[in-house]
Amino acid sequence: MGLRRTPSRPAPRPRRRLMGRDDHGQANILLLFGLTLALLALTLLFVRVGAANDSRSRTQTAADAAALAAVSALQEQAAQDIVNGVYPMPWFDEEVAEKRAEEYARANGAVLTDIRASDNVMGRSGNIVRVEVRGAVCQKELEEDGSRHWNDVVCDGTEDEVDTVVGNASAIAIVQIPHQCGRDAGDLVCAGGLITDLDSAKRLIDVHLIDQEGRYRFDPSISFGGGATVDCSSLGALHPIMCAVHERLQAEFGGFYLNAGGQRNEPGSDHHTGEAVDYMMADLGEVPSDAMQQTAVQVIDWVIQNSRQLGVKGVIYDQHIWNATRGDAVGPWMSVRRPMEDRHNNTQNHVDHIHLAAGVGPMR
Repeated sequence: MGLRRTPSRPAPRPRRRLMGRDDHGQANILLLFGLTLALLALTLLFVRVGAANDSRSRTQTAADAAALAAVSALQEQAAQDIVNGVYPMPWFDEEVAEKRAEEYARANGAVLTDIRASDNVMGRSGNIVRVEVRGAVCQKELEEDGSRHWNDVVCDGTEDEVDTVVGNASAIAIVQIPHQCGRDAGDLVCAGGLITDLDSAKRLIDVHLIDQEGRYRFDPSISFGGGATVDCSSLGALHPIMCAVHERLQAEFGGFYLNAGGQRNEPGSDHHTGEAVDYMMADLGEVPSDAMQQTAVQVIDWVIQNSRQLGVKGVIYDQHIWNATRGDAVGPWMSVRRPMEDRHNNTQNHVDHIHLAAGVGPMR
């Protein structure tokens, strides 16, 4: 039996693959498109974050400038006092400070929203100023003559409203009176000599930014007498017992003090209830002269000896205290006084003034 032969068939032709029909190619295109979109989104994000950080930085710069401008008025006032031969005792002037702070805030693309003063001398000077600003961008129309640049978006106060707010910021600045000032034969001497020109005086007064406000809010209602005798009505709402002690002191010693401060808004203190008066024995922050020191001791000795009949609660002077409500013995001041903690400030340590409390209840 013979073998059957299968007729030969032509070999199949290879199939041609059409361009653009490859699945891998489609995936690569989609991946490239997705990466492009992601990169674009990331770029926009970085731009927005950078712009936000830049805006916050500009707003903080505006706050710093406004705070320094606000205390510059106190610096000028203190410098003028030095030139005039008076120990510098600058007082916070809200109207002047606010005007200067507003000017510098707007010059740096922000708007002033708040300003307040404080100090560490019981609210008497306001040498520490805190400002708050909000950053603002003001869109403006270009001028045909090119006088207004396309990127001029700083608010200058002529706008009715600011549409774009770019963050808030605050800053605190302080003006510090030079401690190297004192009296020499009646003349005010600073840095070893007399200061006769304003520029030299200003260089002695330090102005800089700080992180914390003062312990006491500035209180413009605090009353100080202008001479050696001040009646009770000029010392605020004094308690009747404190007023009687004050009048008795003036009858006994006349003008023993430079000026005086009485009732003020200071919760937790005898000053708040009108049961305390501060008798200044030196300029604010200075040390009393030998004569004033002797006068202070003489007055305090008399107060302690008559404390029970007068209703005196206690005395603080020269970083020492005598507290009748705690049972401290009656006797000469130098013998019965007790030391107090050092607060590193002549006013806080009661070096420049006598604090006398009279009334009811414990000494506060």
